[in-house]
Amino acid sequence: MGSFTTVLTTRRVIDIVQDPPRIPDPTQAGRDKCGPGAAPDDPCGEEHLVEFYESEPFLHATVAGFVVSALREHDAAIVVASAEHREAFALAIRAGGIDLDAAVEEGRYLALDAAETLAKLMVGGAPDPTRFAEVLGSAMDFAADNGREVRVYGEMVALLWADGDVSSTIALEKLWNDLAAVRRFSLLCAYPMHGFDEDAGAVFKQICALHSTVIPAESYTPFIDADEQQRLIAELQQKRIELDRLRQKYDRLLESSCVDSLTGLANRGTFDLHLEREWGLAHREGIDSFVVFADLDGFKELNDSRGHAVGDDALCEFAKSLRIAARGTDIQARIGGDEFGALMIRCDERAVHAFASRLREAMTAPISAVLGSLRVSIGHASLLRATSAAKALEAADLAMLGEKRSTRRRGAPG
Repeated sequence: MGSFTTVLTTRRVIDIVQDPPRIPDPTQAGRDKCGPGAAPDDPCGEEHLVEFYESEPFLHATVAGFVVSALREHDAAIVVASAEHREAFALAIRAGGIDLDAAVEEGRYLALDAAETLAKLMVGGAPDPTRFAEVLGSAMDFAADNGREVRVYGEMVALLWADGDVSSTIALEKLWNDLAAVRRFSLLCAYPMHGFDEDAGAVFKQICALHSTVIPAESYTPFIDADEQQRLIAELQQKRIELDRLRQKYDRLLESSCVDSLTGLANRGTFDLHLEREWGLAHREGIDSFVVFADLDGFKELNDSRGHAVGDDALCEFAKSLRIAARGTDIQARIGGDEFGALMIRCDERAVHAFASRLREAMTAPISAVLGSLRVSIGHASLLRATSAAKALEAADLAMLGEKRSTRRRGAPG
């Protein structure tokens, strides 16, 4: 028959028999919960299982084992699945020694199309409790004729998950649990493991919590005894530490991709993204913002005469001056070389002129003797009056060049 292995579940550890894998029978304790004297808050249902599978054959074997064990006891099974899955399940069930045609004729095997059934339940883009109770309740009434126990396999939740409809997926899982409070049946749901990416962790836990038993994917190696269990837990904890370290490394890499490594200001790519966003907001809300373009006059001569290290110091000191001059809501960036930009959010032109004055004042403060030998040319442009973010930056650049030419005509260094 095959070897006994152990599967970790959300509420307990259960033994299953593999080759092919079989789902455990519902606990006997659950069979009397709907009888006379049952507690009003006790669920009538027996099991709500979920399997995460990596390959189709594993799913076929699991569902077949789930259904075969019911049909062998002359109970009933309802399968709500795609046409491809229904065909594969039927082959596996027949291979398990079941006369499926006879079970269908006796009303003990009912196969429904998952997509068609799901469409009957949806109202306004969400599962409707009334329709759910009517559609699934009538199917269960048919299958439970003559007091038969009922097992249900459903993959409607998997269809919703594949469509990215997380809220409806959770809502449908909860409707199944609500139905289990008034009816006695065992339910198996299944999700392909590849449908869960690295961002789905919280929802994955929520789905698991909505089930009484979780069946891991087939690549899971079950532990056998308590020592092996402790070893596995320790390994998982170590893997969690590794993942945390990788996440921190990823965060640092992400930050470095957005920040100029020399000055610590935003880089050109980040600045362009902010500029596009603020231009769009200005035009939607009708509230102006300004882009400022600044260029250090005399920087090339300083760099050529005193070396790149001194030039780098000057750029870093100018970045400090930008931070001092800017408001808390403004965004500063190094656009490239000795060119810098600033986004002044939700302001008028007077605020821009005040910023330029603060910037020049900060450059003359005793921060760096090197920076004190340089001047800055500044240009600005309205986002609200520009036809695009790129046009606004171009206008600020041209205004900066105009100021630079004017400075040269007056004989100042630049």
